[in-house]
Amino acid sequence: MCIRDRSNRGIFIKINNFLLVNLSIKKPDKNIDHRRVPNQMTYFKRQGSSIPITNKQDWLENRLLDVTSTEVSALFNVNPYQTEFELYNQKKDKVVVNLEDTERMAWGRKLEDSIALGCAESQGWKVEQFDVYMSDTETRMGSSFDYKITSTDELGIMEVKNVDSMVYRTKWLDDGNGNIEAPPHIEMQLQHQLHVANVSWGCIAALVGGNTQKLIVRARNKEVGEMLEAKVKEFWERVKSGTAPNIDYLRDSEYMMKNLYNDADAGLIMNADEDVDILIDDYNSINRECVSLEQQKKAIKAQILEKSQGASKIISKYGTINCGMSKASQGKYITQDMVGTYINPRKAFRQFRFNQPKGV
Repeated sequence: MCIRDRSNRGIFIKINNFLLVNLSIKKPDKNIDHRRVPNQMTYFKRQGSSIPITNKQDWLENRLLDVTSTEVSALFNVNPYQTEFELYNQKKDKVVVNLEDTERMAWGRKLEDSIALGCAESQGWKVEQFDVYMSDTETRMGSSFDYKITSTDELGIMEVKNVDSMVYRTKWLDDGNGNIEAPPHIEMQLQHQLHVANVSWGCIAALVGGNTQKLIVRARNKEVGEMLEAKVKEFWERVKSGTAPNIDYLRDSEYMMKNLYNDADAGLIMNADEDVDILIDDYNSINRECVSLEQQKKAIKAQILEKSQGASKIISKYGTINCGMSKASQGKYITQDMVGTYINPRKAFRQFRFNQPKGV
């Protein structure tokens, strides 16, 4: 569970039985040996391995051996993209996951240099791309990085984020006075990076909505690092013993549909026991309810259109409905990149879009 306390503008997390700890500590941790820039990589080479990133496939295969900075939050159930059950199966079965970039992700990568340089310029820093993958062979924690800040007495790490304005308003916390909190999985990502690289501080450089810079500076928190390391150790012990974590059936359902029992015997027939009978009965009941509700929804939509009296928009205290006609389009040939391709004409059709305001 993640707890956010706005009272002193710090990010506090309490996960499982760990202590309440502050991620937004302002000063370097006195328990950390803050080495100067030239000695950072020397220290790490003694403790683990530092691998230059030369191609994507090697990078993906190296990540498979560790719990990385983007994965560690899954162990605390605060990763919006991955569950612990999914991560467990990927590491156990050594599945290399090569996710294709979405359009937003692709543009984010193209903008990374501009975001990093813009934030560095505003702070008077110098930054360099940090194209290495670091792996601590003892803890099996690994991390890659966006940029390193080299102009300060102590090396810093910069994590770059290209953030949609709606996501920023709903998922990030900003009091308007420079006190900003990133979502827990991003804050945890930076602390994991600092722990793996033994670096005393770092920052999250965000570009919001394509035109607004936000910067969060964080000191390394030793207590958080130890908490992450303990959780990772526990995870690898479960992988070794074959003890799967509890399944979140709601979040894991899509993963299970795609990956569970892909090698199932086509000729194997199972007689349902009492537990499976109950589940199938529940599924049937919900399916019938869904069909009935969908029919009711269509009937209510028709009634609303009947009472619209030709209006293209209906404003209610419960929300707004756009129900005007779409524009028709004529058929045409594409004669440039798609020579000979014909796009069929499209008739105008009735739209019905419901927008519900917040809090209703």
